[in-house]
Formats: sequence, C-alpha cells, structure tokens
Amino acid sequence: MTEMKTEPIKKYCKGIPTLSRLAEKFVFQEDDFHNRSNDMMTVLQHCLDTLEAYRDVYKKLKMERDGLTESELFEIYEAAYIYYKIVHINILNKLPNLQEFQTVKRQSNSNDQKLMEIYNMLVKSLLNDDKIAQIKHFLREHCGPESSGAATIDNGIEKDSKTFDSGTFISVDQLKHLLFHYNDSTLLLDIRPRAEFNKKHINFKNIVCIEPISFKSDYTDIDVEKRSLITSPQKEIDLFRNRTDFEFIVLYTSEPDERNKSNHNYQQEMVLLDLFMNRSFGKPLRADSKIFVLKAGISNWISNNGDCITEIDDKSGDQLYLNGRNSTLRFQSLPDHSPSISASMDGSMKEMLSESPNNGFSAFQRHQQQPPPAGFKNMFSSSLTSLSSKLPCKTSIIDHSSGSDSDVFTHYPETPHLLAEEKGKKRIVNHGHISPISSRALTSISKHSISAQPPRIYTNNKGFLNQNTSLTSSATISKPPTQPIPLLPQLPMQDSSKSHTTQHTEKYDLDFTVGLENMGNSCYISCIVQCLLGTHELTNIFLNNSYEKHINLNSRLGSKGVLAKFFARLIHTMHQQGAFKLKEKGKAVKPIQFKMACGSINSLFKGSGQQDCQEFCQFLLDGLHEDLNQCGNNPPLKELSPDAEKMRERLSMRIASSIEWERFLTTDFSVIVDLFQGQYASQLCCKVCGLTSTTYQPFTVLSVPVPHVKSCTIEDCFNEFTKTEELETDEQWSCSTCKKKQPSTKKLTITRLPRNLVIHLKRFDNMLNKNNVFVEYPFLLDLTSYWASDFDGRLPPGVTDELPTRGQIPPFTYKLYAVASHSGSLYGGHYTAYVDKGINRGWYYFDDTNCRPVRTKTECITSNAYVLFYHRVYGI
Repeated sequence: MTEMKTEPIKKYCKGIPTLSRLAEKFVFQEDDFHNRSNDMMTVLQHCLDTLEAYRDVYKKLKMERDGLTESELFEIYEAAYIYYKIVHINILNKLPNLQEFQTVKRQSNSNDQKLMEIYNMLVKSLLNDDKIAQIKHFLREHCGPESSGAATIDNGIEKDSKTFDSGTFISVDQLKHLLFHYNDSTLLLDIRPRAEFNKKHINFKNIVCIEPISFKSDYTDIDVEKRSLITSPQKEIDLFRNRTDFEFIVLYTSEPDERNKSNHNYQQEMVLLDLFMNRSFGKPLRADSKIFVLKAGISNWISNNGDCITEIDDKSGDQLYLNGRNSTLRFQSLPDHSPSISASMDGSMKEMLSESPNNGFSAFQRHQQQPPPAGFKNMFSSSLTSLSSKLPCKTSIIDHSSGSDSDVFTHYPETPHLLAEEKGKKRIVNHGHISPISSRALTSISKHSISAQPPRIYTNNKGFLNQNTSLTSSATISKPPTQPIPLLPQLPMQDSSKSHTTQHTEKYDLDFTVGLENMGNSCYISCIVQCLLGTHELTNIFLNNSYEKHINLNSRLGSKGVLAKFFARLIHTMHQQGAFKLKEKGKAVKPIQFKMACGSINSLFKGSGQQDCQEFCQFLLDGLHEDLNQCGNNPPLKELSPDAEKMRERLSMRIASSIEWERFLTTDFSVIVDLFQGQYASQLCCKVCGLTSTTYQPFTVLSVPVPHVKSCTIEDCFNEFTKTEELETDEQWSCSTCKKKQPSTKKLTITRLPRNLVIHLKRFDNMLNKNNVFVEYPFLLDLTSYWASDFDGRLPPGVTDELPTRGQIPPFTYKLYAVASHSGSLYGGHYTAYVDKGINRGWYYFDDTNCRPVRTKTECITSNAYVLFYHRVYGI
C-alpha cells in the first residue's frame, strides 16, 4: 500500500521586508523582462488593475476566512500586501522618476490634467486605505522568528550594506561599517526624548533627534517634517528635509523590552519605520535608499564601545558661567510674524479651525471635499469605473500641479537657531528683523551703535504723536485649561486666487474702531482688548492669520491654540464691523465666544463677576504666548549650581541679564515674547558681609507702585519701583556666608525694556483699598535712566563671542498709545479705554458699545488711569 503524501504545513508568513523585496522585483524587473511600456498612462492603468486585485483579495479574505486553512490564509495576506506594495512603489517611486511625469505635472493640456487627477486619486486611495494596517499587523504576528518587526542580518560586515533589505535590524559592527564607508550618505534618526538625546547620543555629523511623543501612527513624512521638528535645531530640520539625499537611514532608540516589545520608544521606532517604508507620500525616498534599525539601540552601541557625545550639559547655563561653554544657549532668531499662510496652512491648524470634531484622519489627509473630475470614464474604461466607486470621497485631490514639492506642502515657521559651532569656529546665526549684533551688549553702549535707520514718527494735525509700526517682546505662565474647551469657530475665508505669501498690510485698516457689548461686568475684557488692538504688530498677525504657523500644539501650558483662535476670530469680526469707516459707526460686537474660551481656560473669567483688567491682560498675553510658544514642550530650566551662581554675581547685570535672557528663550520663545517681553533683576544684599544674590525675572506687565501722595509723576512710580528697600525683620535674608538671617536689602533693576511696554499702576493694596492719586504720565516717556547700564568689562571665563543685543541699545523712548482706566472701587467699578487710532482718526474713547473721538487733546491723560501702553520709538 502506497503511502499518501501530505502537503507540508506552512508555519509562518513571509516577513514584510521579504514581501517588499518581491514587490520591488516585480515592478522594476518584470516590466523589463516583458518589455512593458513605462509611459505614464500604462503605469497608471497597471496601478488601477493591481489596486482592484488588492481589494478583491481582501474581500475574499473577509468573506471566506473561516473556511480557509492556515496556509491559505497566510498566502492571501501575503498576496494582499504584495498587491498594495506594487501600487505603492509605482505611485511613490516609479512614476515620479519618469521624465514624462515632470511634464504632466505642469498640466500643459487637458490630457495631462486628467492623468494627474488619476494619479492624485491613487495617492488618496493609499492615504485613506484602512486595510493595510490590519494586514501588516497580521503578517508581523505570524512571520518567522527572524522577521519579527524587521529582519535581522547576522552576517558579518563583509556583506555589502546595499544588499540588505529595508526594515532590517543591523548590528553595531554593521552600523560602524556604514558610518565609516558611507559617511556622507548615511542619516541617523535618534527616537528618544530630547533630554536623553542631549545626555548622550551617537557621535555622528548627520543625526536628528525625533522625540517619540512628537508623532503619531497616522503621520506621514510631511507631518513629521512640519510638526514633530518644530522646536528642533535648524541643522536637524535641514537634515530631515534633505532625507532624500541619503542612501541609508538608520533608526535607533533605547533598548526595548525583548519579552513584549512594550517599550514606548521602541513602539514609536516601529511606527517611524513603517512611516518611511509605507507613508513617505510627501517626499518619497529614492528607490535605492535603505532603512535600517540598530538592534538593541543605544545601549548596545555603548556596550560595544561605540563613539558617543554629550552636547548639552544637564546643568543648563552652568558651563557658560564657569568655563565659557555656550552650548546650553540657543541664540535664537525671533520668528518672522508677518507673512500670511492661510493659503497653505498646516493641516493641524485647519483641523483646529473646523467646527466639526476630529474625524480620526491625519492632518495630511484632511482636504475639503471635491467631486471626482469629469471625463475619467473615457480614459480608463472599466478599471477606472470600478476604482472610482471605491475610492474615498471625503478628501479632495492633492494638488501636484506646481513645479516643486515646496509649492505643494506647507512651510512651517522657522524654529529657534543655535549658536553654530563648526570645527572650532563659532558664528551667530542671523536674527532676521532683530537689529544685527553689530556691537556687544557686553561692551559700553554708544549712540552710533544703532545699525538700522530709525523709523520716522509723524505728527497729526492735532499735535498728537502717532504709533509707529515696528516689531517687538513678553511671557510668563498661564494656567492650563481646567474647563471643557468649546469648538473652534471658522475664520473668514480669504480669496484663494490672491497671493498669500506677499504682505499686503494696506488691505487691513489696523486702526478700526468698533464697540464691544458688555455681557454683565465684562468691561474688564473690553478695555484690554481695545488697548491691545492699538498694538499694530499684534493686530496685523491675527488679521493676516500668520499667527497660525506659530501655534505649538505640544506646548505644556498652552490651550492647544484655542485662545489664539478665538482671539483671532474676535479681531476679524471687529475688523469687519469697524474697518474703513471714518464717519459712520460700525455695529458693536458681542465677544461671547471669546469670553467663553477664556473661561474654559481659566475659571476666574468664566462667570459674570467683575475682574481686574490688568490680571486679564496678563492672562491674555501669557495665554497667547503659550499657544504660540515654539519651545513650550522643552524641559524647564534647571537651577544654577552654587559655583555658577557665585560667578554670575561677579558679573555686571548687563552681562548676566543677557545670558539669563538667552537661557529663558530656550523654554519661552514666541511672537508675544518678541512684542511684549521685558526683564528685571531682583537683588538681595546682606548688610553685614555684602554678599548679594540676584535673580532675573521676565515680565509681561510691569507693575509699579503708586506713592501715597497728593499727586505724582510716572517717574515717581519708577523711582519707587527701583529704590533700595530695607527688609523687615521677618523678611530678612538667610545669608549663606553668615550662615544666618541678617539685616538685608532688596533692589529691583530693569535689565530689559521691551518694544511694547505695558505698565500697571498698582492702585490697590492688599486690603483692596484703592489709591486714587493722579499720576501724571506723558505722551513721550524716556526710561533710559532706569535701564541697567553697568557693564564693567568683565566676561565669564572663556567668553569671547558676542551675545545678541536683542534690541537692548539705548536710548529707550516710548510713545503712549493706549490707556485702560478704572473708576469706582474694585467691586463696584467700571473700565474704559483710550486708544490712539492713527493719523486719520486720532485718539478714541471706548466705553463698551460706545466709541467716540476724544473731546480734548489731553482727555486720555486721566486720574483714572490704571494700565498704560507704550510703544518704543526712535529718533526722538
């Protein structure tokens, strides 16, 4: 009796790298073997047929799964993946490299346009496919031991790395081989938190840190480029943008838990690997590029004597004070906040502006709905008909008609720059609109040190000085949201036929006048909004929507852009009602949604009770700063060591404050900082031994005391603010030299004066009693004498390079442009505002819905003044 032969049982699926290689061979070798045409129409037809086969296989899988043997099930999953991968390779690798593709992209005729429409539909189909993730998950779960997650190559380094498959785990020796022989064509991606990266990472010139928390599983390569690297050094951003120039990309992270792969960093490493292999839609990697993973990560590299480097010391700022090392400081270029980006806004911003909930798709996938283009059926007959009925219709066709990728995708804002170090040389990166660093803030100041032509100041026919448009600084900390955040409103749409990249500030009336309805003791909101809108730079960035590109969704203390969006909505509405109306009155605006947004973020402003307008001003500026804070997800600054503190005390305030400002910018960096931020020094001094201890405090609103006299000037308030104060017995400082509390003094000194200075006159004491003394404040205010100018020539050890001046060059002359007034008591009072509305309108008085020109030239100089707004001017 003959023995029956049984078919061998298939225990494992083929791994994804193996299946990907099979798909590549089919695309690039089988076509040549069968002499298939490589014209664009033929390739697209092939993609449509293959995509249909992919869907048919998956449909069979869903319908017949229970009746399939394990071996048959494996084969179907493998076939489904290969079909998908063939379409993927054709669309993202083969077609873009065809010479015909570049011509068709320009859509010189109707046939080219139809070809691009079909190409875009196929790209959309890949983007929105919800089946491939489940297929890949099944293959990873059932592949052989050597193919789990990615293949591992155990061969020696003698094997040429070009023969390895993408997705391969490589050993330390193999990585060393790559870094030595392919130095210029290899890119390393470190998938760990920035703090761990700074502590220790592989010593290699082409390396980028991508924090695991900064990307999600549905991101594309463009999402990573535009969103995940927002606070990265410019060098790393440039490296990632140029990823298509590299032949090898190697990912590594911390060592995973080999038992269950539950390590979050490892899981994100696999997400990024999948992204590069299957979701590089924006910048497809070259066909010959390879993606590898370092087996066992950085710990394996270290244990095998791999070369590592520590770039940033954990004691942030210590090294500069002690030995001149400035690697801890990011000498940043403050953001250019002028251009509008509404035409090419990042998808994450469009999501936030939408009134509908998040639908779960990635930002890259969200485009407005469009119907399929006409005329498709005539081009590809039945295959197209069956495809078009199944292609997702939620998104519009991605526009590839422009000549370059940079035209298709959003340009994200420039991120903070580091002091570049190149082979022993140091250079300070240009600071855009900030005054060039032509002279140190460290050297004695001279009048000729202002490098730019000072802007002119014009006088209107009423004799009033009008606000000069310039650029500007602010920060502190707002409370994170404590209430449910309302849905975001949509901003008015702009005409897409017009250019959005060129500044057209003339299309906005920055001096619009319109009243705000009082919603029950909300006058504290109205008066501050009216005053802040007198800041042309601030108004402009919200009218032209350029603020959108600075929103940091990962800012620890921000509201995820909610406050900024509602503030922008309010400004747009006010502009619509009050712009370009010199004689007629616009309809008053009810800021109900803006107030609800403020209340959702800080419950203090949720109810209908009266609140302090300067507290609201502080909240609003701080909240906008945190929403736009490009460094909002950086770790907080560490305290200086005792040795570094002693060194700082030996420096002049001019030098120490400049260093502390640069340290501050590593965690707080926004357009609001540029517009409103200042800094003062608080110095304690032991009267017995003379030891001092100085801290440097940023401010958004400068609160100055009002002396209890019959009348005083604003200079008297500043004198009171900066005078040396004898500390009471229970407030005495515990001197570290004397080892006990000693008689001591405290003195405040202004070390940085901002572009727009907000001064709060402290009229209320701790018992909430109000000081109604009349404080005389001028239209022009010179604060030069209150600014620290004590440079004595001493620098920290080893420091020979210049620190950025950040505009801190005297004189400091300011022009009044708004006044928030308070009448009555804190509980039964009322807030109004005076705002300079430019040459054509002059000063205006705002009392909720009522707004009118001032009756006299000096009406805005009032005994009820509570918060003053000054703008820095030049050449006066």
